[in-house]
Order: sequence, then C-alpha cells, then structure tokens
Amino acid sequence: MKLFKDKLAWAAPIAVILIIALFSVNLFAQGDPKVRNLPVALIVNDKGVHVDAVKSAVEQMSKGTNGEEPMIAFTQENERDIEVLFNDKKYYAALVVPKGFNDSLQNAMTKNSPATLKIYINQGFNMTGANYAKTALSTLASQLSKQYSASFIKQNGDQKVDANQAAVLINPIVYEEKVFNKVTTSTANGSAPTLMAVPAWVGALIGGFILFLSTSNILKKELLTRKQTLRLMGSQVLFGVIIALFSGFTVATLGLIAGINMPNYFLVGSFVSFAALCFFFLISAVTAWIGKPAITLFMVVMLLGMGVLMMPKEMLPNFFVTFIRPWIPIRFASDGLREIFYFGSGFYTGQSFNIILGIGITGLVTYSLSIFKPVRVKTHTAQ
Repeated sequence: MKLFKDKLAWAAPIAVILIIALFSVNLFAQGDPKVRNLPVALIVNDKGVHVDAVKSAVEQMSKGTNGEEPMIAFTQENERDIEVLFNDKKYYAALVVPKGFNDSLQNAMTKNSPATLKIYINQGFNMTGANYAKTALSTLASQLSKQYSASFIKQNGDQKVDANQAAVLINPIVYEEKVFNKVTTSTANGSAPTLMAVPAWVGALIGGFILFLSTSNILKKELLTRKQTLRLMGSQVLFGVIIALFSGFTVATLGLIAGINMPNYFLVGSFVSFAALCFFFLISAVTAWIGKPAITLFMVVMLLGMGVLMMPKEMLPNFFVTFIRPWIPIRFASDGLREIFYFGSGFYTGQSFNIILGIGITGLVTYSLSIFKPVRVKTHTAQ
C-alpha cells in the first residue's frame, strides 16, 4: 500500500493520459476532415448568355450550403497567368470557359457537337486537394450539362433524333482535363516528398540527442575552459555534417531501393542532407540552452506535425492552421522536396529553401552563443 502513497507512482497514470492525448490529438485533424474555401481559379475567355449561366453556377457553388463555408473559393484570373500561379501554389485547379463556348452550346444540336469546358488540375501542389477540386469542378460541369439536356429535350419535343444528336442531347456539355505539375508514378500517390522529409527530422533529432549526451558526459568528467568548450562545439558541428550526409543519402538510397521515382538521386539526397543539417543546428541550439527537456519538445513537434503534413490546410481545423502548421519545420523540407519532385526545381527551391536556411543559421548562431553560459573553470590547489 505504500506505493499508493508515493507521489511519483501517481505520476504514471497522469503521464499515460498526457502521452495518449498527445498521440491522439491528430484525430482532430484527420478524424472528420472538411474542405473549406479550396482556392480555384476561374478563367472566362468568352461572352454570352450561356457563359453567364456558367458564372451563375460558379457563384452558387461559392455560397456554400446550410450556412457552412463553401468547398470551393473561386477567383477570376487570366489564362496566360495560370501556369505561374500554379507554380506559385496559388490554386489547386482552374475552371476554364474557352473562347467559342457560347456559340458551341447555342448550336450544339444543329452541329451535333457538345460544348466543352476545361478543367486544369495542379496535381503537384497537393494531390488530395487537387482531387477534391477536380471532383467539385467535374460535378459542376455535369450538373450544368443535365440542366441543358433537360432544356434541349423539352425544346425538341417529339422530333426524331439520330444517334449523334441523341449523344449531344444527353450530354450537351462535356469537360476536358489538363494536368499541370503532374504527380509522377511510383511516388506514393504524391506523398513521397513528405515521407522522405520526415527522416531528415528524425535523423537530426536522434543524432542531436546522442551528441548532446556525449558532450554532456565530457563536460561532467572534465573541467573545460571556454576555449576548450568551443572546440568541443566545433566537433559537434562537424559530427552534425556527417549525420546530415548519412541521413540524406540513406533516405535517397532507401527510396531508390523502394522504387520511388526520384527526379535525381544526388539532388534528393543533397536536399534532405541540407534540411537535416539545418534541423540539427536547431535541435543542438535548444538542447544546449535547456537540456534534455528539448528532446520532449521536439518529439511533440514531430507528433503534431504528422497530422498536418499530408493534408491541404483547407482541410484542417482552424486551430491547426493557425497555431500548429506554421511552426512545423518538417513541412518546409516536404515543400522543398515537392518542388524538386513535381515542379522541376533544382537544389534551390525558393521560399522553402530560404526558411530552412533561416532555421539553420538561427540555430547555429544560437548554439554558438551558448558558449557564454556559465561554465565551470578549473581550479588549482596551492602546493
């Protein structure tokens, strides 16, 4: 019964509750995802009453239902800009009303040819988000086609139609799809960048923690001056470079063995190594200042990050979008690899590269400043 009186023993069930709650927090992110305001471009290259009907359908879809936010948020754009906008990850898809659409629909029955809408899909942005957008736009086109079909059937009355006219009568509006920044085969359905980014963080976390323990043991056994401590820190940085290279090229090699369709083995390995090194500097900096609790902190960051990495932000609860997603370092490594895999980027991936580099520089500077923490100085006993 003495155990029940021990405060540390009672800490065990409390710790279990907290750990399970932490592991389960991602249920809030993925348990019942709802798409809200998925950004989609609207490109209108024609005029006329039938074009206005498309615009009206788009406007109706933009209002949402039952007081909820709409699934799709349309913004009108010019077609000449769409490729740049897709590369900048502004939109998951685009609905295009091509030139001549109005006349084609007006004369569909006489020319025995349906009018065509176009759907552009920015697949590399996020495959889940792009598929939701594609489904919504194809549904809109199908609903418009059904409305016009009913109208044409009513206008046609009892007149006989041949096989070609019947096909147009049933589907007066069709749609064509065009994929931009295509998700290539054998890349885990677009998840390969995230799956290869996570090991960069894990490698940096494990390597950083082991080196922290190693340097802590050295500092406990020996009384080092600041100069000697600086040399020790330099050795730790060198080990960080080695760990990062091992992490990056181990990931790339395993990806190659697993059959992942990488654009370039050396490029992927180098970028993962770069991300791992910058993460290592961040982890080393925080552990240098606050010690072992930093490892718990970084494990929490990783666990929370797993719930937001795979999904577009439009499918996440507001809390995750505002307070968790912006602070997950792994996300920037995933974004950088996504640029390499699907957007034709080289080693420099733009914003994601800049943020990772900023993390690394900040971490290295903060780690270097830890030299000014109070240190034990050797003392000599008088003879």
